[in-house]
Amino acid sequence: MPAVFESIQLAAPLVLLAVMGTVMMVAAAVFRPMPRTAFWAVSAASLAGALVLVALGANQPASEAFSGMLRVDAYGNFFACVSLLGGLFALLISESYMDRIGVRVGEFYSLFLFAVTGMLGMAYSNDLMMVFISLEVMSISVYVLCAIKRSDERAVESGFKYFILGAFSSGILLYGVAFVYGSTHSTSLPSVAHSLAASGGMPDVYLAVGVALIFVGFGFKVASVPFHMWAPDVYQGAPTAITALMASAVKAASFAAFGRLIIGALGDNAGHWATALWWMSAATMLVGNLGALVQNDLKRMFAYSSIAHAGYLLMALASVGEAGATANTGLGSLAFYMLAYTFMNAGAFAVLSLMTDKAGDDATDISRLSGLGKSNPWLAAGLSICLVSLAGLPPTMGFIGKFYLFASAVGAGQIGLAMVGAVGAAAGVYYYLRPMVYMYMKDGEPELAPDGRARLALLVTTVLLIGFGLLPGAVLDWADASVRAVIG
Repeated sequence: MPAVFESIQLAAPLVLLAVMGTVMMVAAAVFRPMPRTAFWAVSAASLAGALVLVALGANQPASEAFSGMLRVDAYGNFFACVSLLGGLFALLISESYMDRIGVRVGEFYSLFLFAVTGMLGMAYSNDLMMVFISLEVMSISVYVLCAIKRSDERAVESGFKYFILGAFSSGILLYGVAFVYGSTHSTSLPSVAHSLAASGGMPDVYLAVGVALIFVGFGFKVASVPFHMWAPDVYQGAPTAITALMASAVKAASFAAFGRLIIGALGDNAGHWATALWWMSAATMLVGNLGALVQNDLKRMFAYSSIAHAGYLLMALASVGEAGATANTGLGSLAFYMLAYTFMNAGAFAVLSLMTDKAGDDATDISRLSGLGKSNPWLAAGLSICLVSLAGLPPTMGFIGKFYLFASAVGAGQIGLAMVGAVGAAAGVYYYLRPMVYMYMKDGEPELAPDGRARLALLVTTVLLIGFGLLPGAVLDWADASVRAVIG
């Protein structure tokens, strides 16, 4: 079989989404008015088909595609599944929500598929240039999706802010790639690792600057301090379905590429950058949790929560940097927690997507939850499970994930960082339980949209959070096996 066809076969999930995204874009120009249900069904089938293709290739040995630009292995498969699941949940939420807020354009679905295509590219990237290309495919699609409600000034503002700051951070990341190429004469992650090992593990000034700039670029994408200022405004202004996508699948793809860089390129020499990761993690956990304490808008609260959780996930990367690539506990805990975080956010944003006013605008003030426990006890119970899991309390998947994140930090000797994380997590309990006070202890008659698909998304995620919280063994083994595929 010619190499190009073999590469297409290996990268079948990406090819499927890219092709279907193109088909949907052409269809959006042809069919006026748009058959919304058909477009949604085709998009959902495309994401489900890509998930099936990933599952079918799960037992195949690791292989490189397109001249080593992509590496299809268990690590990429794991994060591809996380991104696809996050995309499916966001799409499930979006079907009725986008109609309620007055967005009825077929381009929404093509951009959605292109965004997830970029996420899968980041999960499988084995070259810094492929990381950049995949990042831009994902980011440009999300920029437009954030501002797709053109009649809403907040949505347009959020898309514009995200675009300006995202373009700036992408330039910094690309500049870092140039420095790495100047030092190692390659952008391939294995080649960078080989060059670093040949130099005795001591990076020269060009490589050090290049990695630092790449860290800055990734810092923006995962919303770590001090590159987090865009998140609250963008989360609040963007349509809730897109915010759900950003909070789960976009973050998963960014951490997938970041983790592969740490293991695949820096490897046992990642300790040279462990201090920088330590400070990024500590500052991000503190700023995110403290910022969330004073928020009354639920979308802004979840934005700061997203910042805080980026800090927890960076703690796993800092642990890998300290212990070296042979200690896979850090990235294994990151992978598991990223899956849990996707479920938690999907369920929470499913409820937020129901909170629209008569004008079709988001109305996500925390007071809107008053009395939900009495008027709709099942909806309140589902949201409560998601909040409890985000707070890291048993018997949820979030508790197991946070436990292993802290265990990896302690095991790598990062006691101080674990203590900072514990302080942040204690603060997080307050603002995660605060919405429950409104639901169960305040009177009111909340008006929520009767959206069956969003309620289904909440039901599925809450069942998964409790199920994998009680029986996490299989998912933990899967996460650890995915990391060993990169190390081995």
